[in-house]
Amino acid sequence: MIANRDAATTTFSPRVMELRQKIHDEEWVDFAVQRIAQVLSRRLVEGDDQVFARAEYETVAAQ
Repeated sequence: MIANRDAATTTFSPRVMELRQKIHDEEWVDFAVQRIAQVLSRRLVEGDDQVFARAEYETVAAQ
């Protein structure tokens, strides 16, 4: 969504509307957070360099 548009007149995709409904479901949010934590933990243990690539880039760019 573009910041200068009125939310009442902005049309969202069906996927966005579906996610907007889901974020009000506590069980769904708990599952989503747990899944994100599992994926990140697995990648950290496996040494997936892509997890760190953006953080390293942002650190170098800020200097």
